[in-house]
Amino acid sequence: MKHFNKLIFILIAFVSITGCKKYFNVNADPASPQNADLAAILPPVLANSIFHHAVEGTNAALLIQNFTGSTGATLQDQHGGNAGGASTLSFWRTFYVTIGTSVNLIIDKGIAEENWDYVGVGYAIKAWGFQQATDYFGELPFRQAWQPNRASFEYDTQEAIYKGIDSLLRTSLSYLTRTDGKVSASSLSRGDLVYKGDRSKWIKFVHGLFARHYNRYTNKNIFLSEGYADSVIKYVDLSFASNADNFQVLFPATKNDDTNPFGPARGNFNTIKKSRFITHLLDGTTFLTPSGGPTPAAVPPGNRDPRLRSMLTISADTSTPSANMSPHNGGYRYNVLATSGGGDFETDVRKRVSVVYADSTPTNTGGAIFAKAGKYVFQNSAPGTLMGYHELQFIKAEAAHRKGNKALAYTAYINGINAHFDFVNTYSTLSGNTPQITAAQRTQYFATPAVKSTSNALTLTDIMLQKYIGNWAWNPYESWADVRRYHYFDIDPETGDQVYRTFVIPFYSLNNLGPKPAYRFLPTTFSEFDWNEQEIRKIGGFNQDYHTYEMWFSQP
Repeated sequence: MKHFNKLIFILIAFVSITGCKKYFNVNADPASPQNADLAAILPPVLANSIFHHAVEGTNAALLIQNFTGSTGATLQDQHGGNAGGASTLSFWRTFYVTIGTSVNLIIDKGIAEENWDYVGVGYAIKAWGFQQATDYFGELPFRQAWQPNRASFEYDTQEAIYKGIDSLLRTSLSYLTRTDGKVSASSLSRGDLVYKGDRSKWIKFVHGLFARHYNRYTNKNIFLSEGYADSVIKYVDLSFASNADNFQVLFPATKNDDTNPFGPARGNFNTIKKSRFITHLLDGTTFLTPSGGPTPAAVPPGNRDPRLRSMLTISADTSTPSANMSPHNGGYRYNVLATSGGGDFETDVRKRVSVVYADSTPTNTGGAIFAKAGKYVFQNSAPGTLMGYHELQFIKAEAAHRKGNKALAYTAYINGINAHFDFVNTYSTLSGNTPQITAAQRTQYFATPAVKSTSNALTLTDIMLQKYIGNWAWNPYESWADVRRYHYFDIDPETGDQVYRTFVIPFYSLNNLGPKPAYRFLPTTFSEFDWNEQEIRKIGGFNQDYHTYEMWFSQP
């Protein structure tokens, strides 16, 4: 991390690079003054968490086919990695500099001033950041991170980092549960864009982070033998009780800096469009495809997921089948994975794939227009979500199923689906351009093959595919962690088919040195290749296929 500590305060001043400084109407450099107000430091940290999800999340989202790139053969479509760290430049910097140094300032200043609630929030964001970072990059600086007078930093193993994350979460809870000192809901609310000073909801968020964290251990023997599955269930139950607890940052969308980075004004999703995989999950194709068999020639409209209309965009031509649309799916066209002639390949504008922001719109027409616009999570003025109730219910369902408690798993599974329907309807209401999913439509969907009707019939495949739908677009880091835990193509012993049914990577980059999917990214070029070359060599980072090295968390 080149001149890392010398640059800390200079880089914090440039938080506007990620579109947050002006949003909060604070002075030009909120983190630099010796007497900085904690309420001025925290808001950019929270907003940058959503920015990171939107911008850097696209790399993970392409790998797991939330989306497909503009050509159908981008580097991430091919699982080609990021040699030199170039394509993941901002995440490393966002975590270690833009977010991390501000979080450290919040913690240190909060302790000195006995603002224990701010300290607890700081540790929660720090734990969240390390979880995201290590699951993205693998080995990285943990123990020596942010130490002064260092030009290089040793990389810790992921196993060690995981233990550190556990400790950070416990430390967060120890501060969030304190009521002495200067703990004050009104004081915390001044800087808390998410929960408006409600510590009880921050405590729920930390419990949700614990649930996510312990769920990463599913491939380890200790998941069942040492009670990790029980811990997942325990922490989910202590976490969000409904969508009202969701971790969300609001965006008024009056200018670039206060506009949701998922929205059309910011243009971060102009060329990547929906994939075949998500389209077939929602139009019913996947759930009607027999194990190992061909996809059906057509799917009856009654088998369509009603969330299809709310989440995905439709093309102008809704009836003419082609390589980018399944027969009779109603016009939900998708970018095609292909070594050549893929992506959004149609020349007929009516058959082109619509951008994620609007129907019948193959190119973004809303760039730099700061107003209410967009669809689903891709709205300028919609809240950005970092954790959701439905996600946690699916985590609980998986843990319970692995324990053999299918009754509990089924209850959580149904809760997750219903909660995501409500989540979708909330965004539809905000958009004003998409009708609500009705109770009748929901009932009809629950009678299709996409939803199991009894606990005995429930499989891991059912849980993970519904979780994939629920996490689509807004939560790619968690989805990528899931897909890697199942090694992309693991077989569900109850079905004899892939857990992620019909998921296929049709071709790979030559960088992979074989048909191997990506498990990690290289650190950014921001400093590591100049000042930490020895550490990068230790982890094999200069090897052409380094990005295919399996993560510790996904190994037995």
